[in-house]
Amino acid sequence: MEHRCSVRKPFEFQLLIYKNGLPVQSSVSRNLGLGGVFISAGTSEWRKNERLEIEFLGCGKAGMRLPAMVVHQSARGVGLMFDGISSEQRRALRVLLFSADHERGSPASDASVVVGGSRAVA
Repeated sequence: MEHRCSVRKPFEFQLLIYKNGLPVQSSVSRNLGLGGVFISAGTSEWRKNERLEIEFLGCGKAGMRLPAMVVHQSARGVGLMFDGISSEQRRALRVLLFSADHERGSPASDASVVVGGSRAVA
């Protein structure tokens, strides 16, 4: 059963995952909505309901971290729900999600990224 309150769009951007304020993993988003994001997380062992922060890289929103909670995990990646984001963060997320720049292509599509501790080409 689908529980999302917003539509998800295919969205590939490199990002950093933070735990307790420290960067712990680099990853790539696969889809994004106003309510959350699905990421390729390699071999991470995130637990359901674990709280993290997500920072999108190379999209003009550097330094903006979004609080998120792990809602599900599979071999394909991890589903995160944004948790307690401010109205300013929601506006920035809306701009990021619906910007014309993203429609032309994403930086992660032609960049080398680190996923699960190993270097790969997205």
